[in-house]
Amino acid sequence: MKITLVESSVGHGPRQQILASYIVNDSIVIDAGSIGFVSPLDVQKQVKHVFISHSHTDHLASLPIFIDNVYVPSPECPTVYGNADVLDCLQKHVFNERIWPDMIRLSGEETPFLKMEEIQSETTVEVDGVKITPVALDHIVPAMGFILEDDEAAIAIVSGYQSNEPDLGSHQRTEDSAGSVSGVKLSQSHGLARLRKRCISPQKCFAGELKKLTQPARVIAIHIKTAFDEQIKKELTDLNLSHVEIGEPGKTYEFH
Repeated sequence: MKITLVESSVGHGPRQQILASYIVNDSIVIDAGSIGFVSPLDVQKQVKHVFISHSHTDHLASLPIFIDNVYVPSPECPTVYGNADVLDCLQKHVFNERIWPDMIRLSGEETPFLKMEEIQSETTVEVDGVKITPVALDHIVPAMGFILEDDEAAIAIVSGYQSNEPDLGSHQRTEDSAGSVSGVKLSQSHGLARLRKRCISPQKCFAGELKKLTQPARVIAIHIKTAFDEQIKKELTDLNLSHVEIGEPGKTYEFH
């Protein structure tokens, strides 16, 4: 399995993942924060499945741009997966004829722009040879992490922060997967948790959550809050955990 951390910054500074998108095996995307800005356009055209973790802008900002970019008048179109809250938000607040044309309605009247599919926590969806299991998270809005499995690896993409703890260890389904699936890799984000939530620092929360895993796992820190980039990276480095690394926006990781 290969996963690209899509970068979302422009200019001559360091690469940043201000918006969240992860391309999986070319045809699957987890979150649509920046997929609609990826160049060349052929990269976008390969994407057939888009899973949205939750309704915050940094996770769906470029979705309407992406849908517009890849549209061709044919029966084929991308499928967008999300929980009931995400799908309701897309209909009411994105594809609402004000923010963006109602491509959901137009998909029923013309050749489709997109298909919408509701997903449920703990119910696995298999697309293009990858089993994807949503896991409900305790977030400000209804949110899901995703466990991705193929014949060689299992990866948990837990993108966001919770109402009182980091995402990783406080969800038994994720812990069980880490213990039962050989070679699981886990991604963890510390966004506004540092600023607005009870999780004060990687030292106080992140390291403790990692101890709950039942077997060793590679951990990649992703989608780090830009305003605290240097501070968070220093704190993660100071943990001195050999299995924890800081993700590089723009890099493609391969897991076997």
